Amino acid sequence: MPTLTRGQKIPLATASTQLRAVCALQAPGLTLDFSCFGVDASGKLSDDRYFVFYNQKEAPQGAVRLIGDSNFELDLSRLPASIQKLVFVVTLDGSGEMRQIAGGSFVLSAGTQEVARFEFKGADFGREKAVMIAEIYRRDGWKLTAVGQGFAGGLSALLKHFGGEEVQSPPPPTAAPS
Repeated sequence: MPTLTRGQKIPLATASTQLRAVCALQAPGLTLDFSCFGVDASGKLSDDRYFVFYNQKEAPQGAVRLIGDSNFELDLSRLPASIQKLVFVVTLDGSGEMRQIAGGSFVLSAGTQEVARFEFKGADFGREKAVMIAEIYRRDGWKLTAVGQGFAGGLSALLKHFGGEEVQSPPPPTAAPS
């Protein structure tokens, strides 16, 4: 099982398309949200159903499922050809910056076998509110990239980056004049 460094890419040398991605961060006092964006060849979220997060825990056909707060079960064989990449991210909910985390890891497993591991620490980041942790993508088979890239704007900025929109709650109705 290789331990990856930031930016490193490896082929997924496993016959299994059923994988588990475990994201872990040591971040006392910070509230974190983990998400997975299923994007097309242009890097855009062309189908909102493939944005898996705390409020939508499963993509169609169970291709990606959020288990608990930070673990994902993947069945790559169930992804449509239009989904070319899965991007795993963590965002801060509320105050704080990614440089405050003590450390983090992304571990990809097939069954009981660890396929790859990527570790990072808060010193790798600055004032960012989000981190693109890792990507699993199609290119002559499935591959994994350890991304580790900070993103200043948080979840809203990530949604915009991937071509999605944050759904705003409608304003409360105004009272009718009496």
